[in-house]
Amino acid sequence: MTHNQTESSNWYALRTRKESASEAALEELVDEVYVPLRRICSDDGHVALRPAIPRLLFFKAPHDTALRLERESQTSARPGLPPFWIYRYLNGGDIQTITQREIDLMRLLTADDCSRCEIFNKTDFRRGDSVRVSAGPFSGYTGHVVRIRKNLHVVVEIEGICSIALPFIHPDLLEKI
Repeated sequence: MTHNQTESSNWYALRTRKESASEAALEELVDEVYVPLRRICSDDGHVALRPAIPRLLFFKAPHDTALRLERESQTSARPGLPPFWIYRYLNGGDIQTITQREIDLMRLLTADDCSRCEIFNKTDFRRGDSVRVSAGPFSGYTGHVVRIRKNLHVVVEIEGICSIALPFIHPDLLEKI
């Protein structure tokens, strides 16, 4: 770790053209790096891991360290660190922090045992309804209902970065808000 232990760290999302090289370089410079991955199965049975969201990864570091590394990545100040850009708040320009809760959700959704989110057999949920998950591993998360390939899904948004369709949630575990 290269920063002062008294300065608190936050999660940030960054955009890069070289996910693997950025991940390897940042692992030595920040508290933690997380790349959400998904399994791709080919017709011949081979399985490969690919980024769930191309050119996106998350890292945890103090605010000043994050800004410094972003600046250094775009100059020759730190060889081996590919250029990257940290996501900014839409109405302020400062780098956008990602909550631990949102990172935990991404980790839950990219775990090996997850499947697609679908809501079956409950007619009181309509597209656009705001809902809260009331139990299970996604308890407390809020999102909205959308139709994806003819089925209803609960989508949780990480503001300005991505939207995530949750794995299957039984309708009895959802409540309108």
